[in-house]
This record gives sequence, C-alpha cells and structure tokens, in this order.
Amino acid sequence: MAHPAIFSTLLAFLGAGIPTPSVAPSASFEQQLAIFQGLGFTLNAGVTETDILRWNGGREAFEAEPFKLLYITLGQTIEREPWTPLTDRCWDFDTEAIEGDGAYVRIMTELSRISRGEVLFTELTDHVDHDLGKAWVEFTFHGKHEQWDFAAEDDWVDPSLFTRLAALVNKHNTEGHYTYFDTGGQDAVIGYETEESREKLRAMTSLAIEWIK
Repeated sequence: MAHPAIFSTLLAFLGAGIPTPSVAPSASFEQQLAIFQGLGFTLNAGVTETDILRWNGGREAFEAEPFKLLYITLGQTIEREPWTPLTDRCWDFDTEAIEGDGAYVRIMTELSRISRGEVLFTELTDHVDHDLGKAWVEFTFHGKHEQWDFAAEDDWVDPSLFTRLAALVNKHNTEGHYTYFDTGGQDAVIGYETEESREKLRAMTSLAIEWIK
C-alpha cells in the first residue's frame, strides 16, 4: 500500500511534481514498440515480444494507454530466470524497496546500468538499520569516495537519494542526466537521457518525462 506522505515527498524531491497529463497519440502495440526501438530502446539478448505482452488484455492493454504502459514495461525484467532487464534505457523502480542491507547497493547498481556506461559506481556498500531509522550507502565515483546518509522509514526509499544523484552527475558534467516519469502509482520510471534524446522521447510519445532535479 502506498504511503501518501512519503510518495508526495518523493515527487517533490524529484522535481517533477505531478505533471500535467499529456494526450498520448493513438498507436498500435507494434507501432509503439517500433518507435521506442527507433529511439534506442534496444531489447536485451533473450528478450522476446512475449516477455513484453505480459499484461491481461495483451496488445489492447498497451493500446488503451499508448506509450505509457510500454514505457513502464520496458523498465522491468523478464518474468523468468535470469530475470534479464527488457532494456537498459529505463528502470521501473518501486519506491517501497528498502528491506535491509543491500537495498541501496541494488538501487545504485541499477542507476549505473541505465546510464549505459557513463555513470559508474565502484566499491559500493550499504547498511540499513530500521530499528535506529538510519541507513547509508558508500561508493567511489570519478575517484572520489562518497557516503550518503539516509533516513530509514519502513521500507521506503529516502527521496534525497535522487537529488544527491542529480547534483553528482551535474557536478561532473555528464552528457546524460537522470529523468523521472510519474506512473500514477508507487513506482517511478527512471531514465537517463541527453537533452536531445529526452526531447525526442517526449515528442514521439507525449509522455511527461521530467528531469530529476
């Protein structure tokens, strides 16, 4: 069950607020997939169209919410071992993900993966102490050691992670920057785009994909 206060705080930290709903163009499932692939959303090895058409309603489910449902799905994994991500262009992140040690390491690893090699974290380690309400993650980035301290409230991610992340990549003048798409639920689709690629993505899909600030 979503925690309204924490989720609204997460939206504020991400800088997206609650975006104005956009009017998505009508498109068949095949057209939507072709557009995403033309924008660089390459399916990973072993991923099939069946892995994407996982929802009740099949193609009609994707056509009822053009581009939105497909964007969310492309940020997920296949539903069988080895749980391969469908693509490395975005990540559908459940904000209720901090169950214990290793949670922030997994998040940072996924954030590195979707940067497609530009944002690399090494020497990753973390700790989550729910009894004390504290957590931290340590890593090295561009040769500098970092430690970020977080609040641990139930199993919700500390939203300050994302503002720190945005500040970190801005400081190092990376070509790409992290983006955020509000799904309307407790998950968020995190992407990594250049100015040009984000504008193309927004133009072709009408999705309100915002910068994390």
